[in-house]
Amino acid sequence: MALAGCTTTPAAAPPSDSVSTVEAAPAPVQAEGADYDVLRVSGIGKAMGTPDLTTLSLGVSVTSETVSEARNTAAASMTGVMAALKEQGVLETDITTSHFRIHEEYDYSRQTRKKVGYTVSNGVTVTVRQADTVAGVIDAAVAAGGDHIEFHNIDFSFSDTAGMEREARQAAVADMEEIAAQLAEFAGRELGELRVLSDVPVDAGGFDTNQLLGLRAETAAAYDTPIAVGEDEIAVVVYGVYELK
Repeated sequence: MALAGCTTTPAAAPPSDSVSTVEAAPAPVQAEGADYDVLRVSGIGKAMGTPDLTTLSLGVSVTSETVSEARNTAAASMTGVMAALKEQGVLETDITTSHFRIHEEYDYSRQTRKKVGYTVSNGVTVTVRQADTVAGVIDAAVAAGGDHIEFHNIDFSFSDTAGMEREARQAAVADMEEIAAQLAEFAGRELGELRVLSDVPVDAGGFDTNQLLGLRAETAAAYDTPIAVGEDEIAVVVYGVYELK
């Protein structure tokens, strides 16, 4: 019976003086450097937690007839947004400029190409370290930026994953051991010592909404912005090689 995940090598046949007319089947490939049959198996472990860091991608965008006018208006708007962020408790070191762009703006309606002016956009990445303040930070930024505000993305993550990674690894090893024991049992073999154990890096993806919020000042004045942090997970995969008796 062939089993996925396990490699076995039969014992050598005793010498014989008789000549066989049947060709012997090639021996299964043995694990390199191993003098025993092996069982290769992996395990997956996960740990759940509530993210405690929120990253906001936002900015302002202004279109005017001249570059100077667009730049001045955008500068005043972004200055107000950054001041509002700080008033909400966001640290200055947690506000980082992500882009600053100036480009010509055209109107392509009526099958024509008419120059409208220039657009200046200024974006920042903001880290909010208190989950219960995220809604207030967003509303304050929208109110300060007015109709020039732009929101691009909101992302939730963990400031420290060491404890969750430890929990996930423990679960992954337990999962690997259980699978190895089952495979050995189903094969009618006995599970031997663990010879190799390694940790396989896994990208868990993070909790990323990838949503364009599209908020405007008048919306913020009417309602508080609902923000649900939810839960996210850390995943760990381990790989092991057991001796198979």
